Amino acid sequence: MACLLLAGCSNEPRNLRTWTPEDHAHLPDTQIDPNRVPQQEVPQLTVGELLWQRNCARCHGTDGGGGREAQISFASSEWQSQIDDAAIARTIAGGKPPGMPAFAELLSPKQITALVTHIRTMSPGPN
Repeated sequence: MACLLLAGCSNEPRNLRTWTPEDHAHLPDTQIDPNRVPQQEVPQLTVGELLWQRNCARCHGTDGGGGREAQISFASSEWQSQIDDAAIARTIAGGKPPGMPAFAELLSPKQITALVTHIRTMSPGPN
């Protein structure tokens, strides 16, 4: 038994991979097989809502009202009226250092547009 334990404690270097954030990235939606996801667990969300829940809600709140890390409220009609869609898309794509990461390499332009559309639904009044 001691031989087995000693054999497992080799001094030879192993090819260990360095952990990267991509190791925990979500699969692209094109690689998810909807037939393998139990239907009762598939929420009826728009693309923008799903992207919001996956990428934004942790910091900005599920309803866009702000959170601990991001105080801005997208649900504010005042904020909604002071910014245009292109500026929202640029912020999503490029980030806002130091707190908000850039999503241009994670999301396609079409997905960023879907997020902008979803953000526009957060205001209680007309935009």
